Amino acid sequence: MATLGAANIRGVPPLGLPKINSLVGGILIPTFFASPLWSIAVAKQYFLLGGPGSGTAMKLVVNTLLGVGMQAIAEAVVLGEKSGLDRERLLEVLSRTAVLAPAHVGKLARVGINDYSPQFPLRLMNKDFQLILKAAAQEQILMPVTEAAFRVNSDEMVAHNNEEDFSAVLRRMEESAGIAAIHLAPVTS
Repeated sequence: MATLGAANIRGVPPLGLPKINSLVGGILIPTFFASPLWSIAVAKQYFLLGGPGSGTAMKLVVNTLLGVGMQAIAEAVVLGEKSGLDRERLLEVLSRTAVLAPAHVGKLARVGINDYSPQFPLRLMNKDFQLILKAAAQEQILMPVTEAAFRVNSDEMVAHNNEEDFSAVLRRMEESAGIAAIHLAPVTS
């Protein structure tokens, strides 16, 4: 059976086998994506979301939370640092709280050793922010927090390497607060 569908793949961890989420939309419910072969061979989870564009729309929703969440974490960490909290301990405690998404917990461990090697490069987060804001404009909705996160992401791309991980927005916030010089060099073992 011919199917018309599109799948957005979301989330591949840096180590081990891929564990992905497949966000699927199309004119017909794509039987291939609903098959056991797809779920065993490719996707940890799959979600049939509706008509054309629905998989892409869901990916933008998910990446809004990913990007805005990282910006919120960056601001909170800088507040803690400026308030006198030890950076290493601050990152450790945050990573053990229930308020962080699992996608952000791994970022904190890498930020703790100043490792901004790309898992999800700034340029791709920036591209998604642009798509998110374009979709918001088309739907005539305001997204001021997303706009602010986009600006910080863009600033970090200009100041540093756009191939670094999007978690480098934390470094941008530390630099803005005048505390980044302490954390410039990656920690080596």
